[in-house]
Amino acid sequence: MNDMNEKKYAEETLAAVKRCIEKELTHLKLRRENILEERKYFSDYFNELKEDEKKDLLDNELLDTNAYVYSLQLLARLGKQLKEPYFAGFVFEEDAAETEAERYYLSIHTLRDPETGAILTTDWRAPIASLYYESEPGAASFTAPAGRITGTLRNKRRYVFQDGTLVSYSDIGMPSDDEVLCEALRRNTDTHMKTILQTLQKEQYKIVRDYIEGVSVIQGCAGSGKSSIALHKAAYVLYTFRDRLKDSAMTILSPNSIFSEYISSVLPDLGEENVERILPEDVIRDVLKDVEGYRFTDRLTQQELICTEAEESAGCKRLASFKATMRFREYVTEYIGFLRGNIFQPEDLYLDEELGTKVEAEALKELFYSQYSDLPIMSRTAAIAKQIGERYAIRSQETLEKLRLELNYMMVSLSVPALYRMMYVQYPEIADYAPAQDSWEDGCAVAILYLALYEPETAGRKFYLIADEAQDFTPIFLELLSRAYKGANMLFVGDVNQKVFGNEGNYEEDIRKIIRRRPFRTYRLDTNYRSTKQIAEYGARYLRTGAAIRCVREGEPPTELKADTPEHAGAEAKNYILQMVQKGYRNIAVICRSAAEASLLERAIGLEYSVSSKINFRVLPLYLAKGLEYDCAALWDIPDELMYTACTRAMHELLIIKKG
Repeated sequence: MNDMNEKKYAEETLAAVKRCIEKELTHLKLRRENILEERKYFSDYFNELKEDEKKDLLDNELLDTNAYVYSLQLLARLGKQLKEPYFAGFVFEEDAAETEAERYYLSIHTLRDPETGAILTTDWRAPIASLYYESEPGAASFTAPAGRITGTLRNKRRYVFQDGTLVSYSDIGMPSDDEVLCEALRRNTDTHMKTILQTLQKEQYKIVRDYIEGVSVIQGCAGSGKSSIALHKAAYVLYTFRDRLKDSAMTILSPNSIFSEYISSVLPDLGEENVERILPEDVIRDVLKDVEGYRFTDRLTQQELICTEAEESAGCKRLASFKATMRFREYVTEYIGFLRGNIFQPEDLYLDEELGTKVEAEALKELFYSQYSDLPIMSRTAAIAKQIGERYAIRSQETLEKLRLELNYMMVSLSVPALYRMMYVQYPEIADYAPAQDSWEDGCAVAILYLALYEPETAGRKFYLIADEAQDFTPIFLELLSRAYKGANMLFVGDVNQKVFGNEGNYEEDIRKIIRRRPFRTYRLDTNYRSTKQIAEYGARYLRTGAAIRCVREGEPPTELKADTPEHAGAEAKNYILQMVQKGYRNIAVICRSAAEASLLERAIGLEYSVSSKINFRVLPLYLAKGLEYDCAALWDIPDELMYTACTRAMHELLIIKKG
């Protein structure tokens, strides 16, 4: 297809997008009018309507509301296609087909001509799209629902649009062609992660389309695109299993709110909105929402305390270090087993003290531990009270309630937090680790006890869980995930070399051992597409594993300086920032150990509003910076064991300010 034809097709596609928008806006208006009419009719005639008529009206309104929401989502996707109707294309000639070779254009969703129904663009997740990502021009094949389709792939192209206008296109072999890839990597970063549809690498694309059943781990070096791959896989799962997924059946677990915001635009840009986004603390709070008054220290507050030189820092670090181990998780699970056999301490239950009518303790024990063993532990006393009431023909609700309360008094405790503290009495060897105030790990343990004792329905609630920065997940948190998301398929994303929270062990093996859902598979990515070779190699010097990391582009070597105070470091950082702004960089970070230090350093830098208002500038602790990327970064007083993580936040240029 020549320049004239390409331009014509782009204009025709854009015109079709506009017609689709007009059509959908008409539908949207009609649906809104229907909803308002239904609501008015329901309100005006509420007292006159029969119950089945009310139900029919509510059902119709729900259908219209769902259709209205769908129209809004479709309009959002069409709005994105106004700017970029498609991003790639290719010609494929099937071996078995009698027709001529057909041209396909890839976009964020399948677009049909509103008049003829002809497909104008194909969703990047469709089976045939794999030809663009996985095959070079020549003999090629892809797997369709009907089976393997073979043929000849011709003329793969990449398209560049600006505000809906086709400005260029180029023939390529693979999306990983150096010229195409390096052009994308040379661009400056933004405040939000972008999609990588144009440059999705072959090994990355295979992960996106691979099986989702069971548990998967993406172990990838810094800058390997693992987080972006996970989000593209989320979009693929939503596309492939749309008919089976209920609302919010997909959950994205982010390490902190800054990272969650950073990745927030990727799925909407891929045409997907219906995804739940949560933080680790939300898992605990959701489980313990009915435990009134329970409080625990969140993970970031705890990490900040550990990072500072406060008096209580050493004690907090000692407790956190023990509770981040597999051994602590084993104590908690063993204690659950102990409670299952000992939480109920029965005594003779007198129904009529004057007549001596009673249910003996042994009979109560048999009821609790045998007959009602299939019920949740915390539901058994109510079941026993009900059975006794039926056996002795007790009809008074007041008497039945009294029986239930007396049976509850035979429980060691009904308070889950109190039962948790009793664990440290049951196991004297860990008594020194009993909390004065519950930490993040204690909150995980209390939530696990709650799930074990109350057994709320969790199986089937979620279809797919994607958890990022998994290298910092402790065994006790993994145990909580395995119980809170029972039956869900899971994808964990992490890098063993980027631990920031100090937990021990191999996170891949911990996941395999604790979350027993199968199959279990691991993907490995060892190419850093973010940082220049010079930055990546500098950071890799601090790795103890000696991992081989490949890079795809060259750049300036990092600069090292020394400063003896935060004020001195702030002055050096400010000079660096101004130099980077002069070079055209707009996304700049200064990274240090703690939030307290970041606050002090930001004041020392004192960046003028005339500069800061034109760039995205942040001073933040490393535990909040992990997973993010910046055009350039300045590091202040980072410990050697964290240097690799800190260095690889930078794409183009890096300054290291060491204390001394």
